[in-house]
Amino acid sequence: MQDNYDIDTDPDFDANFYKNIDKALSNVEFGGDPEIEAAANSDEQAKDALITEDINPGDGLEAYTQEDMAVGVDDELVDINASLAKQISEELMSMDNTSNTVKKKMSKKLKIQYGVVIALICLVSFAFFLGFTKPGNKILMKMGVDLGGKIWATWTKDFEKDPILIDDTDYLDEEDLSSEANEVDPSTIVWTDHPGDGMYMEGVYNILLLGEEAIGSGSARGRTDMIIIATLNSNAKEVKLTSLMRDTLVQIPGYKENKLNTAYEKGGLDLLYETIALNFDIKLDGCVMVNFENFEKIIDKIGGLEIELTSSEARYLNNTNYISNPQYRDVVEGKQLMNGNQVLGYTRVRKRANINGTNNDYGRTERHRIVLEAVFDKYKTNGKIELASMMLSILPMIKTDISSSNFELLLNTFIEMGTTKIDQLRIPVDGTFTDNVKVRKMDVLIPDLEKNVDILHEFIFGE
Repeated sequence: MQDNYDIDTDPDFDANFYKNIDKALSNVEFGGDPEIEAAANSDEQAKDALITEDINPGDGLEAYTQEDMAVGVDDELVDINASLAKQISEELMSMDNTSNTVKKKMSKKLKIQYGVVIALICLVSFAFFLGFTKPGNKILMKMGVDLGGKIWATWTKDFEKDPILIDDTDYLDEEDLSSEANEVDPSTIVWTDHPGDGMYMEGVYNILLLGEEAIGSGSARGRTDMIIIATLNSNAKEVKLTSLMRDTLVQIPGYKENKLNTAYEKGGLDLLYETIALNFDIKLDGCVMVNFENFEKIIDKIGGLEIELTSSEARYLNNTNYISNPQYRDVVEGKQLMNGNQVLGYTRVRKRANINGTNNDYGRTERHRIVLEAVFDKYKTNGKIELASMMLSILPMIKTDISSSNFELLLNTFIEMGTTKIDQLRIPVDGTFTDNVKVRKMDVLIPDLEKNVDILHEFIFGE
């Protein structure tokens, strides 16, 4: 070791000193932080600059380097603190963003839940309004009527638009051939003329109900053995059924006088409308027709009908082919549930008095009205769901010229009337016609049309 060693004069001091500083700095770990590493690189560059710069050792290098190192360490600490602060800030921001996302999701879920709750409250309130308030009931009924009108128009069948006209020939059935009635010259009959479309009154709707007998006619039109005018008189709030007897001798436009039930067969619905207007002075607002085969199916669809039979009717039905299926020929005296085949047989009986004591064709037309009233009573006791189901299955079996809008009008009128009572009439009425006579070998009823028209108008339209 040399005495009086002076570092200022040692030529190796500078190089060894900076090598040691470099070694110390290179052993410091900064955790891979990009910003701290960048700061270290910056210091490395500054150190290189000091080494390469021409410095006079006599200018106080030791003091300079110690002060500079102190500043460098402070800078490193500041940079480390800044980096840590940034990382903490980013973590906090991330947590805050996550929290906000969760809050947004929670808020969205709550909004959805609130929306569902509000919707349910509105729905329940609307249902309560429809079901338990008079205005609501009207709206609900209007919705049901509108839907019913659309179903009616879609599912029912139309009458043929251009019916084929048949020859003006007389049809003679077994009853005509077996009758011993006296022949009458039709030229001696006095006819009452009713030109025009027939009488009409605002608020009174007349719908023709037809039962078509088309057995053995193939695709051709049959005779209408059931002819009933159903009246809705909204002015008097009355429902009425008027039977027009099928054997009534009437004038048929374009044809010879004949039985009323032949008009549809000869010229379709339009000719039947004209015939009724000409003879009975009534304007009809529409028609509903079902053939006997579908009539039987409809009765079965609604679960049969409660019909009361006399002992004579029961025996007659069990021993004839009026009930076409032999296994159903087991009816009894009194009120009972009858199926479609049995009810159809009942409506065709004419040689036995009915429960009201009415015989012959008069008794048969009364049976028609009894059956219609039983159908009406059946519908009154069934629930709405059952009625809707029956409606969908029955409508395809019906022919009608009533549009959806007219159906809605009729249905609304019936609902607003709120009556379940049905009044009945038969035309011609007793004492206003001649029976047990023949015209061209056909057994007919010759009516006093003037008297019958007056009675019919009073019954349908009121005084």
